[in-house]
Amino acid sequence: MTATSCISEITVRFSMQDYHRYTTSDFISDPFFRSWVLDHEPNARVFWEEWIQSNKYQSEEIEEARAVLLTLQEKKLLTDDKEVERQIQLTLNRIKDKSENNIEVTSRPIYLLTYMRWAAGIVLAFGLGWSFFQYMQSVPEPGITKINILKESTDGSLMKYNNTLLPLAITLDDNSTVVLQPKSELRYPDKFTGAKRIVSLKGEAFFQVTKNANKPFIVLTEELVTEVLGTSFTVRSFEKDKSASVSVKTGRVSVHTKLEELSIKKSDSKEVAGVILTPNQQAVFKKDLAHLVKTVVTNPIRIPETPAPVLAFDEAPVKQVFETLEKEYGIEILFNSETLSACFLTANLSGLTLYEQMDLICKVIKARYEIIDAQIIIHSSGCNTAG
Repeated sequence: MTATSCISEITVRFSMQDYHRYTTSDFISDPFFRSWVLDHEPNARVFWEEWIQSNKYQSEEIEEARAVLLTLQEKKLLTDDKEVERQIQLTLNRIKDKSENNIEVTSRPIYLLTYMRWAAGIVLAFGLGWSFFQYMQSVPEPGITKINILKESTDGSLMKYNNTLLPLAITLDDNSTVVLQPKSELRYPDKFTGAKRIVSLKGEAFFQVTKNANKPFIVLTEELVTEVLGTSFTVRSFEKDKSASVSVKTGRVSVHTKLEELSIKKSDSKEVAGVILTPNQQAVFKKDLAHLVKTVVTNPIRIPETPAPVLAFDEAPVKQVFETLEKEYGIEILFNSETLSACFLTANLSGLTLYEQMDLICKVIKARYEIIDAQIIIHSSGCNTAG
């Protein structure tokens, strides 16, 4: 793309929308903004990077909008553009009606009114409707200040603490994105130097890492070391929790404990213990047992770029059903083909979670399943076709 065409694109966008007046909800509902955050569209990236540099006074609104969209993308809760815009407008109208008929709303602090003004965008995306907006009116309590603390630590790195009620988007030096959850802290360098990209986390964050095969990306928590080249994953490690975890959305992630890393260094070995995670897998570290377990995430999502439109089967061999689910979720399903050779399934599994699908299948074929080492193991004595 030439410099002239970039400038032309920016000029066209500015003539169409006056982004100077945009609030967070406006950014969330703007298709061109979403194409930059969610689709990484080149023209949009050029425009918005230029816009941010020239309009830094809007950085808070832009960060909030990006954080919301990235979080929703992770949770697969976004609808199509027309529905997004329609629902946002409906909820904004409700807010307007509520404000005009409720004097208590107008008596709240200015920062809370601003907060509520764009709550509609988040309401829509999370699908919580008007009840969520009513909840937002009650928090935070008047007098509580919402701030994102950014300061430089003693070792020269930056520290960002999310003291708000909403996720916070942070863009790192390599263009990797971190969505920092409330009450969480991220330490990171202003510039990545050396052979590795290292950040430290307290709390929970979703990482979308820019691929660089020559410089691994490492996330350090109190208990775990997570290493990737380029992928997206969530790390959770709150001090008060009894466990810490790493769950993978895309790509591959290596996870091991800090204790394992220390023992490797002492023994001068090059082999690091731990686990390799792929999509829909997670590693859970039980603090009281100091034990790392590999398992399946709580809510597995379908991972192909083009998932099967429907998961409907008509007298299909169960072997075929399991093979289809393996491809859709990237999770290995182990079973005895010979034992299940007489088992067939007629069912529509569309719209069900993976666990609901497995429950239904096992009920039909009179089997049971368990999850061991992030694999689904099927136990069955076969299907009796007699009579």
